[in-house]
Amino acid sequence: MSSITVKMFPAKNGDCFLVSLGFENKKHILIDCGYVETYRDFLKEELIKIANNGEAIDLMVITHIDQDHILGALAFLEENNKAPFIEIKEIWHNSYKHLQFEKEKVEEITKQELTILNREVVLGSSFLQHRIGQSRIRDEDISAKQGSMLAALILEGGYPWNKSFGGKAVNYENKNPILKDQYILTLLSPNTDKLKRLSNTWLRELKKQKMNFLLSNERIFDDAYEFYLIRHEEQKVVESNISSGAINYEEKSIEKFFWQNPKEEIDKSVVNGSSISFIIEYQSKRLLFLADAHPDIIYDNITKLDEKYFDLVKLPHHGSKRNITRDLIENLNSELFLISTNGDKHGHPDFDSLAKLLYYQRHRPKTLVFNYETSTSKILNDANWKEHYNYGVHISNGTAATIIEM
Repeated sequence: MSSITVKMFPAKNGDCFLVSLGFENKKHILIDCGYVETYRDFLKEELIKIANNGEAIDLMVITHIDQDHILGALAFLEENNKAPFIEIKEIWHNSYKHLQFEKEKVEEITKQELTILNREVVLGSSFLQHRIGQSRIRDEDISAKQGSMLAALILEGGYPWNKSFGGKAVNYENKNPILKDQYILTLLSPNTDKLKRLSNTWLRELKKQKMNFLLSNERIFDDAYEFYLIRHEEQKVVESNISSGAINYEEKSIEKFFWQNPKEEIDKSVVNGSSISFIIEYQSKRLLFLADAHPDIIYDNITKLDEKYFDLVKLPHHGSKRNITRDLIENLNSELFLISTNGDKHGHPDFDSLAKLLYYQRHRPKTLVFNYETSTSKILNDANWKEHYNYGVHISNGTAATIIEM
């Protein structure tokens, strides 16, 4: 029997992970919740099992505001608020209130400012309903129709919010490491700089609509801020989706694909830059979850660690080439890499990012674990390449959780 179980749920192009530690009275860490379908079809059943065992979610981490990470969390928290079925001992989530670094605030904003924020809530809610309609989810399945987002649901449920950080932002510079009961968490991102960039993006948007926009701690700010991020976080770039028919390769020459394009494009999304990424340490095992974090901050903070080996790595941003650089790859020392995506958004995972991984980590055996078959996973499932570059491939069919036991 394994003392660590990681479940990677089918979350379409998103993330949803459940890490369970121990044998009895397990500690459960929930990392993102994918889409509403992810929660309804897969995660909810697991949460009910945990509750029936007399256990709780020890920590729920909402890494950043993006549809593919939070829509399932909205559905989960709304249901758990209405009819509580599982205890959540702590939630990590950075909302508007955590990003205001020593800015002056008033007790109450003006009617004009309130109108602007309400408009943002309406636009964001309509945007989500349109997206949800495309995936055939009923309106009543998500709280966004009522103008409630994560911050409001966390407050409504009375969950301990960023308790490990004294109620302040989950921030690399606020507290590290975090000692929990039986396990240790070490943050790698975000830091103050990444959070300030996100905060300034929001403030610039407000000031476009009204100069000298007043700030307050009113709930409407959290809702409007989160709806704004959801509506504007669609990536502006189109990343190529490589199909097997488009590749003309020579046997044992995987590295040629990134040598032909040596220039590395780095993710500049301020929302992705705010991602909460961290290490879980339990009984000498080290699990690295990188959310959609930027490669620069991850690289910088990994190089500062005394121990740089990880028993498991969840690759950043679904294997995007903009979040996986050579510098980072050469410091992701592991034999097990998880890739969470069905490949229907921006062609993730990018072939050349995984080619870098296989080439620069070719000195050790490793396994790539996909929770769906994608065009890239099919290409990499090549017997000659697997032998030459010392790796294996596990591809799930996207109809059940992919389970890793350690």
